Amino acid sequence: MTETIQAWAAQRGYRVAWGPASVIESARREIAGREAASEIEHAFYQEQVSSIITGEAETLEGTVIVVAKPRPAHRIHFELDGSTFEGLFPPTYFRYRALYEDVRLDLAKNALCGARVEFLLAPLKAIASRLGLVKYGRNNITYVDGLGSYLQLCGYLTDAALPEADTVECAESLLPECGQCSICMSVCPTGAIAEERVLLRAERCLTFLNESPGNWPEWLSSRAHNALLGCLECQQACPANPELTIEDTGVCFSTAETRRLLSGESAADDRSNDGIRSKLAWLGLPYSEPVLGRNLRALLQSKNLDPA
Repeated sequence: MTETIQAWAAQRGYRVAWGPASVIESARREIAGREAASEIEHAFYQEQVSSIITGEAETLEGTVIVVAKPRPAHRIHFELDGSTFEGLFPPTYFRYRALYEDVRLDLAKNALCGARVEFLLAPLKAIASRLGLVKYGRNNITYVDGLGSYLQLCGYLTDAALPEADTVECAESLLPECGQCSICMSVCPTGAIAEERVLLRAERCLTFLNESPGNWPEWLSSRAHNALLGCLECQQACPANPELTIEDTGVCFSTAETRRLLSGESAADDRSNDGIRSKLAWLGLPYSEPVLGRNLRALLQSKNLDPA
């Protein structure tokens, strides 16, 4: 079975690791402990983290499998009054849920001989580190040898009869390259990366800020924006990463659709809404008009382009 899974992953350019379900509770306890020690801001923890660390490992049976799939960034286009400009989605955003399901079905059929494979809602970075699949960069992003950080982690629980695998005691195994390097700290547009700890100040991270609806915090620089969602600054500057591959989604928003996104308004009788929603659904980002429109406006302003 081990050779079958490893061959399956190698044929697809993936990396894979597995271990007992007990690793889930170990990762959950670590994160809860960090919040209790005030290393994670309480409001951020309640809003973004608590939902993935609830539950007990005793209720989970079987083997945890984590797959690391390399991913490019993705480009989409916007027309606006005779001009066309581009926006980027960093790796992990484009058709995220569809990819997760595709990997699950492929894993079950072609590597685990039809065994049950279920989605795993759990802190995947912490679990993947314990399984020895990833190491952390100083930017708190996970890296896989040979892939860098441009990847998608997919976590599953299976009843397949897999051989036991050792877990890793240290959940924060730092890349050797990070020892004398501070490039990610110097390029982070929000000061979220700290020298004294591996844990990101996630509440200050641009990715968190531009995934959350509402107004920008007053302290955020208008020059910080560089992607439609997420942030690419620390990853693209990182010496441990390969050059970022960018693929085109083939999606282009018309001037009417772009204007509607930028307005932040939604009118039921406006046909541009139908086009926006169908395109966002295909991108794997349904109902994201308010966030994407706000981010698009900020991105244009950061490039000295007038979205008015």
